[in-house]
Amino acid sequence: MNSFWASSMVMCGLASVTACSSTDEPSQPKELATATAFNLDDVKTNPTTYEFMDFKPNVQKLILAGAPETEHIAILWYTVPDGGVGLHYHAKTESVYVIDGTQTDAKGTYPTGTVYFNPPGSGHQITDSSGFFVLAYAAPPDFANTDLIGSYEPIRIDTTDPDLTSENPFEEQKTGVKTFAPPLASEGGLSAEFIETTSSDAYAFTGNYLLVLKGSCEIEGLPFASGQLVVTKTVELQSFKVAAPKASSCLAMGVSF
Repeated sequence: MNSFWASSMVMCGLASVTACSSTDEPSQPKELATATAFNLDDVKTNPTTYEFMDFKPNVQKLILAGAPETEHIAILWYTVPDGGVGLHYHAKTESVYVIDGTQTDAKGTYPTGTVYFNPPGSGHQITDSSGFFVLAYAAPPDFANTDLIGSYEPIRIDTTDPDLTSENPFEEQKTGVKTFAPPLASEGGLSAEFIETTSSDAYAFTGNYLLVLKGSCEIEGLPFASGQLVVTKTVELQSFKVAAPKASSCLAMGVSF
């Protein structure tokens, strides 16, 4: 097992994600034993209590699931205000969610709350960037074969947009539950789904991570507030039951390999 998962210094049990301290022993309910919860406010406030590894100069990475040389989910941290990463190629789809800060490449600047998806065959150089980011790679970045980079346009979504659910084609799945799947390339090895629910009747999402964007969500019967992330411990897919507490609403984003 990756030492990250064995360290009580970096993991909150799902049953007590809002209350546990960095020294608490993890205590996970049986039904969520293969997933881990993170409070992203704590990650950005106390990054040195987590086992970040050196990725590039002035850039560190925290692997959440998978391994650096394969498909994986991670948090990227630019430790300087003008951080960057050299030109690299993406053979598969890349997903980036901006936790806090900005990321800039030739396609533009992505501020806090933005999620963007680079398709297979894309590539970019990161400049003038700072903050923390949730990454999901269906294949790790390739710094050697940059000659393979083709013309592309990222799919970009502002998750803080108050019109997010009206301006995108959310489809009703059942009473009180609507979902929207961004049109990602099928050959990219990655998919995503936005879930909006006001129902206490659970919706089943199968994937690798769920991020609560707005409101309060119940995931496997436990409450999660905005900015909390649930991640599978491996890259194997897991089914999560997502619902809204009584008289509340939930907006979450899920990503799957």
